[in-house]
Amino acid sequence: MIISKIRTLFYSKETKKVDELFPTRSNVLNSSSDIEFDGTLYFNGTVNGNITCKNLKTGSRSLITGNINSDNLFVLGEVRGNIEANRVAIGSSAVVHGKISYNSISIEPNAKILGNYFKRKSKRASKK
Repeated sequence: MIISKIRTLFYSKETKKVDELFPTRSNVLNSSSDIEFDGTLYFNGTVNGNITCKNLKTGSRSLITGNINSDNLFVLGEVRGNIEANRVAIGSSAVVHGKISYNSISIEPNAKILGNYFKRKSKRASKK
């Protein structure tokens, strides 16, 4: 049931598929600097720096020490920093140390969030 909920969260209306958003194979990535990427990134490895990415999936053997800013985020590993994302899915193997700011969130059983999470406030046009 949880997997189907996550699939619904990341379902692409344009392609009618989930896998188009997140590939099934991860890359190995080890970095000690900030990362900015305009596409989809799925990796296992260590990042010591902030990540800004359109679509990000962290593998179960990943460790990020830094903040994440993404449209779509699927966390399976460990994050030590704050998260800002439109859609967030936290897998059962995930550990997050920090704040999570989201518009839509899914948290699997056994996931650990050592911090707090809150829905973003909607941006409304101010009336004069």
